[in-house]
Amino acid sequence: MVYTLTPGPVPLHEDTLKAMSKQIISHRSESFRVLLASVRSRLQEIYDSTPLVLTGSGTLAVESMAWSLVEPGEKVLVVSHGEFGERLSSTLQRRGAIVKEVTPATPGSPVRIEEVEEEIEKGNHTVLATVFTETSLGLSFRDVERIGEKAKERGMLVIVDAVSALGGENIPPPDVIDALATASQKALAGPPGLSFVFVNEEAKKKLASLKTKPPSYLDLYKVLRYHEERRETPYTPAINLLYAMNIALELIIEYGVDEWVERHCKRAQLLHDRLPAQGYKPVVQEERYRACTLAAFYTPLSSSKIVEKALAHGYHIARGMGELRDRVIRVSTMGWLNDSIYLELVDVLASILNHNNQS
Repeated sequence: MVYTLTPGPVPLHEDTLKAMSKQIISHRSESFRVLLASVRSRLQEIYDSTPLVLTGSGTLAVESMAWSLVEPGEKVLVVSHGEFGERLSSTLQRRGAIVKEVTPATPGSPVRIEEVEEEIEKGNHTVLATVFTETSLGLSFRDVERIGEKAKERGMLVIVDAVSALGGENIPPPDVIDALATASQKALAGPPGLSFVFVNEEAKKKLASLKTKPPSYLDLYKVLRYHEERRETPYTPAINLLYAMNIALELIIEYGVDEWVERHCKRAQLLHDRLPAQGYKPVVQEERYRACTLAAFYTPLSSSKIVEKALAHGYHIARGMGELRDRVIRVSTMGWLNDSIYLELVDVLASILNHNNQS
């Protein structure tokens, strides 16, 4: 058996898997409307803003958010910590936005918060965009609430990529975040193929007033209208994935939303407590910014070799991304796995380095 410890997709609960085998229903039936309403209601128990349901990966949610809430030529301040921050900037630039990036001095360190606040105070931008959990580095930007409040004081719209955060991190409330994008296959422990954008009242106003319309499939205003007026989706959705997502969310709510978040944080802490003594150096040095949903470590060996050897022992972990691809390993804390798996993984990773040192 192989334990999947990559940062999405993640291992599913048996009940979630069973739900996917149910027979198809029409997406224009009352049965489907009841299903969609249940999924949306349960999503709102996880994050108390209006959820829009999309068929597609987290990338679809982020791109829909960008194209539906930003006009071409609009000035956007992007706080970027790594690969997914850069993708967010690229998406906004493809939309035609004028992007100003604030980045950290070194990979794995947070941006200088004063620099972000200075840019906000200049009043040059109408939108603030950032990634809450930078999956490429295992960094969670826990100053989102602080800069979000500052941005709101300036009348800016705040949009956040929380694809690897929602369900595994404490996210600022929707009076700070106008739009938040996430996906099914991360800390919500659902199957891949669904994504969600949460919008507050300010975001809804922007959706309705957008002058330059996005491509139809990226149009969140169309999704919002179908949800609210028809209790449906504009296009044929992944019905079996919605069955599964409904159960996945029910399981989280039964577990306790706060307890579910804490489950991720405890696992990440376990890895950070134990792996440094075995020769693995945390990518994120400041504990406050270490993600709960995954942990990333520099390795004295090629990360490709470590990933290969760990897989041979039955543990599938991930390499780094970009320039750190072969210098970093990443371990997910998401999904339905027993805590004992993480203790076993620590022993495996320690043995890999010990064996290398002896040879």
